[in-house]
Amino acid sequence: MFKKTALALGTVLGLVLSSGQTLAAYPEQEAKIVIPYKPGGATDIIYRVASGGAEKTFGQALVPVNMDGAGGVKGARFVKGTPADGYTLLAGHDFLFTTYYGKLSDFPYTVFDPVCLLTQTPNILVMRNGLPFSDWKGMLEYAKANPGKLSITYSPASTGTLFFDRILRLAGVDKKLFRVITINGTGPQIRAVLGGHADLAMGNVPSALSYAREGKLKMLAVSSEKRLDACPELPTFKELGVNFTYATNRGVFVPKGTGKAVIGKIAASYKASLEDDDVRRKIADLGSIPVYMGPEDYGKFLAGQDALYRETFSK
Repeated sequence: MFKKTALALGTVLGLVLSSGQTLAAYPEQEAKIVIPYKPGGATDIIYRVASGGAEKTFGQALVPVNMDGAGGVKGARFVKGTPADGYTLLAGHDFLFTTYYGKLSDFPYTVFDPVCLLTQTPNILVMRNGLPFSDWKGMLEYAKANPGKLSITYSPASTGTLFFDRILRLAGVDKKLFRVITINGTGPQIRAVLGGHADLAMGNVPSALSYAREGKLKMLAVSSEKRLDACPELPTFKELGVNFTYATNRGVFVPKGTGKAVIGKIAASYKASLEDDDVRRKIADLGSIPVYMGPEDYGKFLAGQDALYRETFSK
């Protein structure tokens, strides 16, 4: 009896020690962060900068993997189906709400565990060169005088769709004045504007700022509360008489059931990245705001965002 008990205790102790050693060793290999959009867009750029800065604390490479499709759903679905071992991360933002409540996805954000919030990025309205107006007021006047001539590109059930419609409502303008060209991802949308395939796009500062500085397109307005340091000449929608502010909230997620210690390690690595002056400068230069929230606070924040989007889509 004593031998059996001792053997059982020894087996349990061995399992505990083995588990502890495995946890203590994490990460034992590189981890992938799935960016569910094509390269070149705001999401891609920001996560590459933040992940590069996190590698020193993480102790292994954080490898960005672009997996474009269905407005972010393809990449999210892939991560959802991977083991909850901390080696596959999701670059997630508001698309987790818009695609679910827009009925493009069959799973809510709660199929993931939140790791941390990284940045908040205001939206911008951009226009191609060669149009017979140069500012927000001129755009509205032209649209009213020429119904259906102006085109705008955005993803279906995206923040661009949702908030361009809202901006027009607040401005008292019928959205039917604009033709919609559906393109997934801010990078491809901006390229469509650059190529003259679309007149307008509702995107993010990171994907458009360099082109605006080179004179290849024009930014009309930004959805931030105040003007951005990266482009102080760009007026806010509020300045233009539209009481609208919004930011895309970018964070890191892992499959549901990932261990708390593993989540903590990933979160600490990204926290260290956002505390690095060079990383913060690069993110700010892109027109984004570094804003860190750990797992618990981020979880509470996401619950509030979920309620906001649920209400918005129900109207």
